[in-house]
Amino acid sequence: MKTSKYRLQFALGVMAAAIILGVSGFPASGICAEPSAGISISSEETAVLEAARKYFDAEVARDLPTVYRCLAPSSAYCATHDYEAFLAEANTSPVRIVEYKIVRIAHIRNNEDLKGFPLVEKFAYVEVDVVVHYKDKNEKADVNFGFTFIKERGKWYKG
Repeated sequence: MKTSKYRLQFALGVMAAAIILGVSGFPASGICAEPSAGISISSEETAVLEAARKYFDAEVARDLPTVYRCLAPSSAYCATHDYEAFLAEANTSPVRIVEYKIVRIAHIRNNEDLKGFPLVEKFAYVEVDVVVHYKDKNEKADVNFGFTFIKERGKWYKG
């Protein structure tokens, strides 16, 4: 029973990190899974990979201006949080992404709901192994998490 409670708390903490920070042995600079020999990746996958690396590198470095610029302008988070509100949340959150490894990029698809998401061209799923540090408990945890990235006006952002 205690294990289930801990897992739930952990999962909620990771989700909070993803929301609060816009939000990610792994080196802090990030290692990405490379395609196997003979498998090519599309230019769209390359663009998503670059956007994900930029975002997670900024998270690890605590480069908060860059983290905020990596967030999709049309996201629900940006609609309710200007930069100052983002900074306030990020600076008070005990959750930090300290290491990451991008596992895969999948499900790149066109936006089929232009009415609901008028500025979004495409969506992508990015699976990432992250090491999360809880400063308040001085604990670290490894977690595998899926993040949505969004293409707007030709550029990929963290959703």
